[in-house]
Amino acid sequence: MSEETIKKSEEETEEKEQIQDKLEQLQKQLQETIKQKDESEKKAAEYLDRLKRLQADMENIQKIARRQVETVTSQASERLLLKLLPSLDALRQAVKIASSTDALQQDEIAVGLKMLQEQLAQVLETEGLEEIAAEGRTLDPELHEVVSYVETEDSPENTILEEVRKGYLLNGKVIRPSLVVVSKKPKSSEPPETTQKNP
Repeated sequence: MSEETIKKSEEETEEKEQIQDKLEQLQKQLQETIKQKDESEKKAAEYLDRLKRLQADMENIQKIARRQVETVTSQASERLLLKLLPSLDALRQAVKIASSTDALQQDEIAVGLKMLQEQLAQVLETEGLEEIAAEGRTLDPELHEVVSYVETEDSPENTILEEVRKGYLLNGKVIRPSLVVVSKKPKSSEPPETTQKNP
């Protein structure tokens, strides 16, 4: 064999070795990439599983919370109704007495109804209900709703002269504003002055 052929053969062998080395490197990289992909898919599946479990836990917590709110609301309603029953009993008794043939004086009926009103107000007060002060106070749009105005010089403007319907707060929050009649300054009775221009 000639030297040239030997050299060529060596170069080809060297090229084949280089190609073989590159091929092996690429195969290793491919295997590493496949391994990383498998690990990523495994992690993704774990995360998805975790997410589904967390979502199920959240739904269970919401159901439990809803049931607890319903239970507490029901118990609160029951407690309030139990407190109101004596007032209802007293009201039934008052109607029975007022409807009977026995002649009761109006004063006696009024005293009984006043006691009933106080009993009911006390029950509602223990539940956080509070009357909104109105008459003689300055108008507060957060607490009072104006139904009419009265022109007067006897009271400062925006003073509540009359309460048409009581307003109430429940634990500091307005649940029904007071309906009120409010003072305003009277319109002047003198005609406005007119000025004439000289031509």
